[in-house]
Amino acid sequence: MIELSADALEWLAVGTLLTIAGALIKFRGWTFLLAGYDETATVPDDVVQNIAGNTILRIGLAVFAFGILVSVTSPPSYFGLLFGAAIVLAVLWMIYRVNTWSSRAA
Repeated sequence: MIELSADALEWLAVGTLLTIAGALIKFRGWTFLLAGYDETATVPDDVVQNIAGNTILRIGLAVFAFGILVSVTSPPSYFGLLFGAAIVLAVLWMIYRVNTWSSRAA
């Protein structure tokens, strides 16, 4: 049996939870999981469901894949920081896309 380090378990667990949350938002429409989202907003629920669900689902799968990488190899410590920066950029891009959505774009 493979012994997983605490770091690998952490990345795998968070990746699994984010993937489940992203799938629930994208496919089941559970937008109430998004902090600060109000269903009376000017952006339709299906647009938020699509944009946020896709982003969270992709981040979850990437974090899970990074957890597999950490469990198999021993990457340099700065990889975690670079990966975290990429996640922050993805979330900022998601917020920008939702805030700049217009009905003409649909």
